[in-house]
Amino acid sequence: MSDKIIEPKILSIKNFKVNGPDDLVPGSRYTEIMDAKGFGAFGLYFMEPGSQTTTFSLESEDDNTADEYYGPCFEFYYLLAGEVTMYWGKDVAKLKDGTASSLLLKAGDFGCWEKEWKYSAKNTGDIPAMFFWGLAEEPDGVITR
Repeated sequence: MSDKIIEPKILSIKNFKVNGPDDLVPGSRYTEIMDAKGFGAFGLYFMEPGSQTTTFSLESEDDNTADEYYGPCFEFYYLLAGEVTMYWGKDVAKLKDGTASSLLLKAGDFGCWEKEWKYSAKNTGDIPAMFFWGLAEEPDGVITR
């Protein structure tokens, strides 16, 4: 067996890696709680009203139209506070201007961002939004940007 056995652990907020402010999303900051081999990364995201994320692609092929590319993988948001609208589709211009298909998340909602789409999230509420996020590991051979 080549994998090292890792014992269970508890992480508290004082152990989270705090990143911010998010250079790509003014008015936002995020934490990285951990990377879990075989699953991906997990963290918390804090977003001011009116702030919108970059466009990101979870598609198999990178057409270089999205700001970020993660490859064909799965991402989720669990909204803890506030209100976030997730725009999704193939057209980056529509994602950025809010005319793409959308889903509204409110506190207590769990959003599943499936592969083969592009996305952008915007705080469309009146208060700061906070969500727990997870992004699956990129598949073998995928170069993220």
